[in-house]
This record gives sequence, structure tokens and C-alpha cells, in this order.
Amino acid sequence: MLLEKYIAKQAGYPSGVFSGLVAALLNRTTSHINDVTIQLLDIKPTDHVLDIGFGGGATVQKMVRLAPNGLVAGIEISEAMLKRGKKKFGKLISQGKVDIREGSASKIPFESDCFDKVSTVNTIFFWPDPALGMEEIIRVMKPKGRFVLTYSTKLPFNFTRYGFNLYPEEQIRDMLGKAGFTDIQVKTVEHPRFATAFIVASKR
Repeated sequence: MLLEKYIAKQAGYPSGVFSGLVAALLNRTTSHINDVTIQLLDIKPTDHVLDIGFGGGATVQKMVRLAPNGLVAGIEISEAMLKRGKKKFGKLISQGKVDIREGSASKIPFESDCFDKVSTVNTIFFWPDPALGMEEIIRVMKPKGRFVLTYSTKLPFNFTRYGFNLYPEEQIRDMLGKAGFTDIQVKTVEHPRFATAFIVASKR
């Protein structure tokens, strides 16, 4: 039980001496679903892309390769991940290709109509107000922009006891629709341990 609680806490807010290990674990365990998320985004060379909760930074790294003439931004609430990300992408930040900032889905530190593509992987569990998060995301997206929300529909432990909030697919679709998203589509991938949903939505 104590191990489950610790893992759940680190998943939501990596911190302390083990934050580097958490970053590596996040990169490894989410590698496949990160790749599917990126494929669904359909990133173009000049796109401006935002990754919400970039964690270990593997997704940002892959996005930069697909948008060499654009910008890849990442936001995080974890001080440890922010520090790690700024160090890891220091050269790309100085070149204006990557922008790392503190922020959350409910408070995105960018102006309106900034991004062509937005993604987030396994962060909705921790959003204090998912409906507000959807509204913030569509605010920073350009018209015709694409959003991919990826989340595990089954968890390996009973993390709901430790701050994880699981939302039914219909509830997420409803929140997206009320926020103004259109063309909402769901792709589900079954995995022995991690069943995952990829919800793709657009801004008018």
C-alpha cells in the first residue's frame, strides 16, 4: 500500500532524489502511447506544438524532429521536471525551437491562438478542473488546430485512492464538446496492463 501511494504521488508530481528515475520510467512506460499520440497529431515541419505535462521529455524530443522549422513548447507543474527539461533542451531553447514553462492545463502560460497542435498523455487524472482545462486548451489553439488527449482507461494499481481521477469516455467527450471542440473521435488500444484511449478533437 505504501509503495502504491508513493508511485501515485511521483506519477502526479515527480520530486525529490528519485525524480530522475521517475523521468526515465515515464519515458519507458509511455513510449508506445507517446508515439501513437504523435502520429495522431500529424505534426508538420512548421507547426507550433504544445505538450502538456511533458514529464521525462521524450515526447518533446520526438516532436522537435517533426517540426524543425516550428516550435515545440512543454509545460509542467513539477519543479524537478522543469529543471530537468530546461537542462536537457538548453541548446534548443537558446535556438528558439523549444519553450519550457511552468504551467498546467487549467492555466496555460501562452497567448490565445498560438498552437497548431496540442497533446497531453496521462495527465487528466490530476487536473483539478477538467472542464476548465479543455477551455484553456482550445483558447491557445489556432483555428483548425488538433488536440490529442491520451489516457489509460485501466491502471495497474488502485491509484484512485491516492488522487487519481478516472473519467468515463462519454464525460470527456461531453466536456470537449462544451468547450467548443468539434470532430471528436476516439481510438482505443488494448494492452495487457494499460488499456489506452486516444481522443482526437479539432478547433473550428
